[in-house]
Amino acid sequence: MAGIEQSWLVAHMASFLNNKKNNWLERCLPFVSKSPEMKIRWLITVFRKGVLSQEEITPYIRLLLAEKSGEEQEELRTAFRELDVEMQYRFLEAADIYDTPKLFALCPNPTLRHAEIALLKKMPPYEKKTQFILDKIFYAISDHSRELLEQAAELLIREGRTSPNFKENYARFQEILQDEEFLLSLYPNARG
Repeated sequence: MAGIEQSWLVAHMASFLNNKKNNWLERCLPFVSKSPEMKIRWLITVFRKGVLSQEEITPYIRLLLAEKSGEEQEELRTAFRELDVEMQYRFLEAADIYDTPKLFALCPNPTLRHAEIALLKKMPPYEKKTQFILDKIFYAISDHSRELLEQAAELLIREGRTSPNFKENYARFQEILQDEEFLLSLYPNARG
């Protein structure tokens, strides 16, 4: 009899904990223990209330984007897709340059403003692999749309809002893309 009561209790506790409408336990958990959806809700609340600066929010975005299982990545992608565009901008603005490519990849329909925010990220002065970091951002944008990358880069260069080496790095990246296209034309089965 005790086994039946115990299994009944476990089943009801599990259904209670899975109830998304009244999940008090998840609201009380620390940020790292929350589901991706709850992390995004928490960050939205923080953005709206203005209780933390963008620099204080950056580590939370890093935790949000930390490597996850395939199921959690899909939850994160779905939750981010449901955000309005203005909130997506705020997430991108608060992310550091290292998390920007991952966050940009979550944007379902990136706009010119998304690309501008990503391209205007400041490189930390201690960073030695600046071209590598910039290439990751360039690739993240061009994976969505090469035209979007071109429009955003040209706009920022024309307005003079880029870092000193941006123009050279962007020209180098364009050459890399041309080389990739040439190699793919020679070896069409080599697409990764």
